[in-house]
Amino acid sequence: MRIVNVMISKMNGGVEQAFLDYNAALQISGHQILSIVDNKTRIKSSLENVQYITINFWPYNYLLVWKLIKEIKKFQAEIIITHSKKIIPILRIIANWLQIPLIGVAHNDKYKKINKSDAIFSITEYQKDIFIQKGYPKERIYVIPNMIKGNLEYKEKLWHNPPIIGSMGRFDPVKGFDTYLKALALLHKEGIEFAAILGGTVQKAYPQEKEKLEQIIIDNQLERCVNLCGWVTDKKQFFQDIDIFVLPSNYEPFGIVLLEAMQHSTPIVTSDAEGPKEIFGKNKDCVYMFEKGNVEDLANKLRQALKNRDETNQKAKKSWQLCEKEYNITQVSEKIDKIIQKVIIKW
Repeated sequence: MRIVNVMISKMNGGVEQAFLDYNAALQISGHQILSIVDNKTRIKSSLENVQYITINFWPYNYLLVWKLIKEIKKFQAEIIITHSKKIIPILRIIANWLQIPLIGVAHNDKYKKINKSDAIFSITEYQKDIFIQKGYPKERIYVIPNMIKGNLEYKEKLWHNPPIIGSMGRFDPVKGFDTYLKALALLHKEGIEFAAILGGTVQKAYPQEKEKLEQIIIDNQLERCVNLCGWVTDKKQFFQDIDIFVLPSNYEPFGIVLLEAMQHSTPIVTSDAEGPKEIFGKNKDCVYMFEKGNVEDLANKLRQALKNRDETNQKAKKSWQLCEKEYNITQVSEKIDKIIQKVIIKW
């Protein structure tokens, strides 16, 4: 099948990785792909093995409609998949014109615009329920989780001395890095030895967030044990360098970084935000889970993880097994392929 895969974000984060994973998953199933990305995207170098075009997108650029109709018609597309809700009004016009279905991949629970899709791919059951409550037909919503490439063997951690605790993501208040640092401060005051890494970078929407985190470090005298390492480009090395990964998010629709930690056999301490709760809700023995925003609970879970290393490594092994079983790209690609066939038949 000939499939158009669209992502107009200029950033480089979880949604962008999911878009790239869809390219790979669809190719595994034998489909031909045309990717459409913004001309300022940061992931252009990752599109070397995929046919793609770039566009200059803004919401009311309806002249773009004619360019895309020409390109998509030339490609002889049979279906459009979009990971960006902002461009759905334009894609809706194009899909109607070319008489092909439009699928919206929901990377969060915002309903506006994605309800104009012919089908929704939701990354969690939690989001699916929200869309149903808002009136979208449940028979047109399919739950497809994020996925991860590669088949890494499980390798038990040989802990550093002192142990290294790591976290990473964009510097955004919803990511809960203030909770992470304050929990580390509690351990530090108790004399528990550790080192910590926080990878990330400032976002335009929250230019003061890094300064806020730096002030927490200064106020709690964490300068010698916490390293702000900047944006993480080599994730394999990052997970080799740490002994425990912390996801402290106050809101997390899924959390691809959790799959990366699982794949790299890294023990996880995670908040009970939306995505982690769905991934580990029936597999709580895979991780240490704390109440989101609760500094003392996070500190307590870190104490447990640091004190009970055999148990912590066992949890990492179970999470690796879960990742291989449920989130490996080979398994997820088969699911995507079957559901696309259903969408075509129902359309």
